[in-house]
Amino acid sequence: MGISFSNIGTVGREQLITSGSNGEPNWSYIPSKGKSTRTQTEFVSEIKKLAQKAANATDKTEQDAISRQLLQLRAEYLSEVAPDRKQLYQQAKSAMKNQNANPKCKGIGELTLLDFLEQAEGKNQNLADKQIALAGGGTLKFTILTSGGYGVQIQSQGVNVLLNTGAGWGYEMTPVELTKKDEFYSKNGWC
Repeated sequence: MGISFSNIGTVGREQLITSGSNGEPNWSYIPSKGKSTRTQTEFVSEIKKLAQKAANATDKTEQDAISRQLLQLRAEYLSEVAPDRKQLYQQAKSAMKNQNANPKCKGIGELTLLDFLEQAEGKNQNLADKQIALAGGGTLKFTILTSGGYGVQIQSQGVNVLLNTGAGWGYEMTPVELTKKDEFYSKNGWC
């Protein structure tokens, strides 16, 4: 018998919104290319422990903590097949830095993508028409938000591998990641 887990961060097309307090993506929950140090057996053991905790959880705070632990473990598990989101993000930041010719911003530290978008608002730039090729094989695109301003999409393999729509950083899974995610849950007794 499996344990059903709701509200663990997936929405629609397997998208998770997660940002750090500094406005940067929260890499604890977003899978990015790499190798895990855990073996398959260690993953199964850790997931079973979390499943047992989830079955015995008595309040929402405890359930939320278990959900976060599970998402962190899943991000690590998916890192084996995930695109290099960290590299694409850094390349997008560099592309924005190169696009930003505002001399007032020189020397104040590295701008985040959101800083760039906020500054570009008053410059009559239609960023929604721009697409910037990234060295890692991705494309940086901008969307006009209904709330005003611009959002960011970093696309690779036909998927929004990293995006910000004003609510924080999120990602969509590639087909390979979706398959690996299903393996993560099905092999380990989660529904």
